[in-house]
Amino acid sequence: MRTALVVAFCLIAATLEAGQANRVAGVVVDSSGAAVPGASVTAGTASVSTADDGTFELTNVATGTTLVAIAPGFAASSVTVNASIDTARLVLYPAPFTDRVVVTASRGEDRVATPAATTVVTSAELLNSAAGALDDALRSTPGFSLFRRTSSRVANPTTQGVTLRGVSGSGASRTLVLADGLPLNDPFGSWVYWNRVPLAAIERVEVVRGATGDLYGADALGGVVQVLTFAPTRTQLRATVEGGTLGTGRFSGFGSTQREGWSGEAAAEFLRTNGYITVSESARGPRDVEADSDYGSGFVGGGYDAGTWRGSARLSFFSEDRSNGTPIQENSTGWTQLAGEVGGAFGNGVWEGRASGGKQDFFQTFSAVFASDGVARAAERLTTEQTTDTTFFNASGQWAGSWTDTELLIGVEGKRTDSELEQFSFLQGGAVIGPTFLGGVETSTSVFGRLGLEPREDVTVVFGARGDFWRSTPLDALLPEHEANFLSPRLSAAWAVSETASLQASVYRAYRTPTLNELHRGFRVGNIVTSANPELDPERLTGVEGGVLFNVPKGALRVTAFTNELADAVANVTIDPDSDPILRQRQNANSVRASGVEIEADVRPDPQWVVNAVIVVTRSTFADTPTQPEIEGNRIPQVPTFQLGGSVVYTDPRGFTGALQARVIGSQFDDDLNEAELGAFGVVDLTLSQELRRGVTGFVAVENLFDKDYLVATSPDNIGWPRTLRVGVRLFLP
Repeated sequence: MRTALVVAFCLIAATLEAGQANRVAGVVVDSSGAAVPGASVTAGTASVSTADDGTFELTNVATGTTLVAIAPGFAASSVTVNASIDTARLVLYPAPFTDRVVVTASRGEDRVATPAATTVVTSAELLNSAAGALDDALRSTPGFSLFRRTSSRVANPTTQGVTLRGVSGSGASRTLVLADGLPLNDPFGSWVYWNRVPLAAIERVEVVRGATGDLYGADALGGVVQVLTFAPTRTQLRATVEGGTLGTGRFSGFGSTQREGWSGEAAAEFLRTNGYITVSESARGPRDVEADSDYGSGFVGGGYDAGTWRGSARLSFFSEDRSNGTPIQENSTGWTQLAGEVGGAFGNGVWEGRASGGKQDFFQTFSAVFASDGVARAAERLTTEQTTDTTFFNASGQWAGSWTDTELLIGVEGKRTDSELEQFSFLQGGAVIGPTFLGGVETSTSVFGRLGLEPREDVTVVFGARGDFWRSTPLDALLPEHEANFLSPRLSAAWAVSETASLQASVYRAYRTPTLNELHRGFRVGNIVTSANPELDPERLTGVEGGVLFNVPKGALRVTAFTNELADAVANVTIDPDSDPILRQRQNANSVRASGVEIEADVRPDPQWVVNAVIVVTRSTFADTPTQPEIEGNRIPQVPTFQLGGSVVYTDPRGFTGALQARVIGSQFDDDLNEAELGAFGVVDLTLSQELRRGVTGFVAVENLFDKDYLVATSPDNIGWPRTLRVGVRLFLP
């Protein structure tokens, strides 16, 4: 009898404990420790949204109930309520790539098409990366590379052209890079200043691979990279202060507020680094010094949202000074831009108008470094001094609407760039040639549209096309004027085969017009002089891609195959390899053929772990080049044979995050003759962070953890970014 009473008492106590109602408060953060406002937290039938500081409170939550938090762009996170829990901390990881919406693919918030190959890098992923610059963080993106495989912190700005999927041949960017819809590509040369957007202001980066000329025109031959900043929809402050080896220090901050429809925002970033001596120890001489750099960037803006319409304006600035590895070689950039945007509802859709204009000043010197008294690289003389003044203006308008199974986007766009290059040439005997004035005026007007259809519930078909009308007029009346009209179509389809698998395919044609830089500006790198070519014609790309996506509860896998042919590809062709210096010229090679496979995996074995892996194999070669037989069949310069990448992120509910990233880059060549090979290499990065108190996180980041030496250029041999350590604090308010 006594035993029966004890058993009954225990059962009753357990039942009461299981049904006990608790008050549960908590906070929802991302894996970097930043609050996630507006997240939905549910417990059974009860639901609440998190406040601006990510906090929430629920009452009458029974023990044993599961709390689930979810927010747009994140995977769900959960925790079970027990008797000891009165404060819960839920960490949200970015959603797998199969679940992320990519607005860049449709030029707006409503996605008209789902491209087969897109990547989204969130602010949390950027902060958990040890990379010290945005371009370094994006190098783990499938198929992404710059013309030089070193960091933009020490690479000359003119070498920072973006290549996707091996579509290359010269330093010009064949990928359009945007910031909130406005071009980040240099208007004169199309290279990219990756630090023009403060890191603290970046909400995410979207990478769309494959030609998207149907929406974005000649600049998007290889794809589109868009940097999207935080919308000023609430009061917040984000800031990072850090310092480290190589004399590096950085501040990055962003703040915004909104009240009664009015909003304001401001961001700023300042960096200073001593850099390192880029020439390898075996090749360097007395004239080789650290490649230091410093810059300041930022913006200030505001807007008003009346509900039926909205408007905003933003003033941006950027200033940079660099030493390019010797006392004489240097460059500086000054850039300002004013942009405005309006939009609203009309018909069954929304309309949007955008305009921007600005001015950029770019100064650069080139030198010859040579031996003196039997000592290599012991002497240096100035060879060229260039000053480029550029003004630019862009304007666009579009309307997007949707019906039951149809989506339509139509728009127009216009651009104008005026550039004047003043050049002085200094001969060996002391004579000076100049000033000479080069450059010109480039204009383009475009109309574009995209139609999306759903003939079946599980099938989407999208057709898009854009017509571009381009003209380039040189300052020198003796040089030829260029005009071209072309159509860039794209057809894509997606089929959801099952709940876990889908197939996608696209076929497209796109064009790229030569930049004013390619037409009129020559340059020197080490012992190689490359001349401009005012006779260049536009490039034409035809491509096909197809992919399969698998999405299961604890993982996702995507495999994409592609092939592209780039006709009249602009390449840096060697004219005389035996001369001193070596002479090259930009020329239209007959064809570049690039084919490959991209494999991406996202595995989440446990709520606290995320594992990502990337495998890319690319073959990119010169083909059908009867006018340049010496490069027929050669591999395209600066395109690696393969790319491997992976990351592991662990987050503890008590505020600790550890992230390990690794990448291996295959061999590539530094020249069109395939005589200067850059070997394969691998680097490992590590980041550790700990929440010190709510909204304050300390972190340690180590780049190139094992201090791997690897070549990034020849003539002379240049090495990549060495091991560096950075320590800092991040602030997220509220």
